[in-house]
Amino acid sequence: MSTKVSTKDIRRDQGGVTRFAQEAWAELAKVTWPTRETVVRFTVLVVLISVIIAAYIFLFDNVFTVTITQGLLKAPAATPAPVTQ
Repeated sequence: MSTKVSTKDIRRDQGGVTRFAQEAWAELAKVTWPTRETVVRFTVLVVLISVIIAAYIFLFDNVFTVTITQGLLKAPAATPAPVTQ
């Protein structure tokens, strides 16, 4: 079983990295890039939503911790360590 490589396939592979870079650059030139204002707006939106989700997780984590430790396990509330002088 031998596979034949045609000259057409060999010519297509010539130029490897250089050709790839040129074609990639040509494709990037066709892209409609967002404006700076749009990028800033979406960045602020992502940060805001991330903060809201983090606060939500923090809040419910603490509520569940208190519920489990004090409600179900009847453990006393945590007290700070006594101050030594």
